[in-house]
Amino acid sequence: MVGHFEFTSWIWVPAKLMDPWVQWWLATPVQFLIGGRFYVGAFKALRGGGANMDVLVALGTSAAYFYSLYVTMAGRPSELYYETGSVLITFILLGKLFETAAKGRSSDAIKKLIGLQAKEAIVLLGGEEVRVPADRVEAGHLVLVRPGEKVPVDGVVEAGASAVDESMLTGESLPVGKTVGDPVYGATINKNGALQVRATKVGKDTALAHIIRVVAEAQSSKAPIQRVADAISGIFVPIVLAIAAATFLIWWFVADPGNTAGALEKAIAVLVIACPCALGLATPTSIMAGSGRAAELGILFKGGEHLENAHRATTVVLDKTGTITNGKPVLTDVRAEPEFLEAQLLAWVGAAEKRSEHPLAEAIVEGIQGRGIAAAAEATSFQAVPGHGVEAIVEGRSIVVGTRRLLGANDVRIKPEAEEQMSRLEAMGRTAMPIAVDGAYAGFLAVADTLKETSKEAVAELKRLGLDVLMLTGDNPRTAQAIAAQAGIDRVLAEVLPEGKAQEVRKLQAAGAVVAMAGDGINDAPALATADVGIAIGTGADAAIEAADVTLLRGDLNGIPVAIEMSRKTMANIKQNLVWALGYNALGIPIAAMGYLEPWVAGAAMALSSVSVVLNALRLQEANKAKDEGVEGMNGKMQFAVVVLLAGMSFFAGYGFGRQDAPTAPTAAIAVSAAAAAEAPQAGHGHGNAGAAATEIVTTAMWTADNAVAGERTGLRIEIKDEAGEPVEAFDVRHEKLMHLIVVSKDLSYFDHIHPEYRGEGVFEIATSFPAGGEYKLIADYVPSGGSTTTATERIRVDGPDKDDVPLTPGGGHAKTAGSIQVTLEDDHPVSGQHFELAFRIADSKTKQPVTDLEPYLGAVGHVVILSEDTEEYLHVHPIDESASGPEARFATSFPEPGVYKLWAQFQRDGRVITVPFVVEAE
Repeated sequence: MVGHFEFTSWIWVPAKLMDPWVQWWLATPVQFLIGGRFYVGAFKALRGGGANMDVLVALGTSAAYFYSLYVTMAGRPSELYYETGSVLITFILLGKLFETAAKGRSSDAIKKLIGLQAKEAIVLLGGEEVRVPADRVEAGHLVLVRPGEKVPVDGVVEAGASAVDESMLTGESLPVGKTVGDPVYGATINKNGALQVRATKVGKDTALAHIIRVVAEAQSSKAPIQRVADAISGIFVPIVLAIAAATFLIWWFVADPGNTAGALEKAIAVLVIACPCALGLATPTSIMAGSGRAAELGILFKGGEHLENAHRATTVVLDKTGTITNGKPVLTDVRAEPEFLEAQLLAWVGAAEKRSEHPLAEAIVEGIQGRGIAAAAEATSFQAVPGHGVEAIVEGRSIVVGTRRLLGANDVRIKPEAEEQMSRLEAMGRTAMPIAVDGAYAGFLAVADTLKETSKEAVAELKRLGLDVLMLTGDNPRTAQAIAAQAGIDRVLAEVLPEGKAQEVRKLQAAGAVVAMAGDGINDAPALATADVGIAIGTGADAAIEAADVTLLRGDLNGIPVAIEMSRKTMANIKQNLVWALGYNALGIPIAAMGYLEPWVAGAAMALSSVSVVLNALRLQEANKAKDEGVEGMNGKMQFAVVVLLAGMSFFAGYGFGRQDAPTAPTAAIAVSAAAAAEAPQAGHGHGNAGAAATEIVTTAMWTADNAVAGERTGLRIEIKDEAGEPVEAFDVRHEKLMHLIVVSKDLSYFDHIHPEYRGEGVFEIATSFPAGGEYKLIADYVPSGGSTTTATERIRVDGPDKDDVPLTPGGGHAKTAGSIQVTLEDDHPVSGQHFELAFRIADSKTKQPVTDLEPYLGAVGHVVILSEDTEEYLHVHPIDESASGPEARFATSFPEPGVYKLWAQFQRDGRVITVPFVVEAE
């Protein structure tokens, strides 16, 4: 697009890329191979009687592409818009790529669940232990499960006693005691005793297999969210097509009868300005910005649909263990009878529990050590009673710690007041364990899974956001109610099995609730997948994280209200983007239809709309920033207002450029500021520049080209005005002229050095002719009186048949013959940015004898004009010794950038000005 604007002409673009057919060759695979999916999608949508985003993209990019192909074949290379379609396709696909990359992988969740299953099993056959693959165990087989191994099947304990870790199934951190007749489940872990299990359910019938099935069904049943932009496009596309068709017909029949090309151009401008770049970016850019900011806050949305969906949540369901609580038991209470010192009692208990592998024993030992109490001497006798507690001899004392049943089996009576205290603690959600010393009740201790510090605050914030909050757990009602009360939760669903959790979520959904479910255990996976938004605690099980839509990396419940709030802000941002994108098009379409926007200006306006959408989306990066994070400047609403204002100003600036008639029109008047260009002549004119005493006088050149037709006289008028808009009256003579005008064709094959006449009041005029149609560049040098040399440039379009471009090839020989002289350039290998001396030797073209009779040309032995291949770098160099007459002429200069340059050396002999061209390459 930079080639469409004079004010971006300073941006370097390889000249080869400006060739129309090169651009066509590059754009075609992007349009039809990379962008082919849009044509396929558009065809399917139209065949189905609808119109989606693919239709808009196909229409807009095709309009730009085929219009460019038309002007390429018509020989109007300055009106190419191949890049418009290519950039549009690239940006939309890039947005889709980011969105797709962020989506969750549901198959990974199922793989995690499958990975939990035991790989092998020990089957007892005829009194022998036979190790077989777990999937070969049949119902009725007796299976041996050693300590530390996974239970391979669902079954019933027939022999042995142990504690089994069922946290992967129930989410509860405390192991469950198992004795004869108790059920066990596949993939749970046997902790500290051998079990013989009679298999009842195997393979696809196990509880874990059922969980896997529920997760798969729930994830596959989710319907994709209908994109707002696609819904809008169903109405937008037919309207745009109708307006474009009406525009063509009105211009062809009424406004400009019979001008097919003109009418087609107006219709294409309508399609281009309506091209859905901003509409296509409205949703994905906001989602990318919102999800990026959420990630900074420790919240990972697995896909844009989840970020969109979370704002709809009306009910938040929280798992207890590991979600509301810490998920790790800790020692919370100790009560010692008066006849026992608490520290001594804990030392004995610590020595007894130290030899146990039970998680509760680990919590007790860690709690005792945390109180600064060292365990007593090593227990001389130890026995773990699975599911009940421990018995040991410590320092000659009999120590029993465990359940009431264990103490009762040792004939220990617990005092009524102690029973009351333990019941009260159990009502608070804690596990109380009485202690006996030498057969007498000595006290008790309590272990509990404590509430996370942030849970109460998070629940209060969720309620502030207007959400219903409830707790869903497999715990008993008394413990569940106690934890819920601490967290500030009013509604509790307790003793719910894993598959039942998903059913409870469905009940809430059936009642009209949009459910966000938060959990951390394998048992939560079905409910997370069933919920409208599944939220996994990042410190929890991998399968739960994979099954969820959102992951809280910090394991902090405060992330849930932040996630929902980010979703709400993102959706508000998306709506703003859609309104702006459609409003921008709604403003541009009628202007384009009235003929006030050329296609390239329409493309620029479309790009500006996209910029405004992206800038608005980037406001989400400041969301939920605290004051101490260094947020400065305007608030979000003010930023968006400024974005809209700037985009609107840019649009009307583009409209202004579009309304400037083509340079070939008689009334063309294009203002070019010479302030920025003043540096180029000062650096490039070399010897003979204005001295340091010259002051900077800012001027503006107004150009008019009259009858720019190949082979006919074209009138050129340049009006010089000062900063205040008043005509510049006085100019200094420089090399015998008030103005030097250089005229070159786009490919630099044509060159002319002419001198317009001064008509007074800042006006210069001259008539010249152009050999062929195409684009030409005009470069005027002048010196406002008392100022320095100023350069003003303009490009014009000359009607008529174009000629083939002549490629610039460096080298080709040091010596060139023109007219009566042979000119040799002694060194044609300049280095960019370094001082370089152009040294020419002039000889007679016939005799080859040195020439010493060169006549002064414009007050000097000669002049050299240098232009880069893209005509953007311009040098007008005067000789070091202006009074020389041959056989040498030397010019000092510096090539500003690497690349290919063409230079024209001009000398005068026998009254004739002789121009000799060379092509060099600056390293």
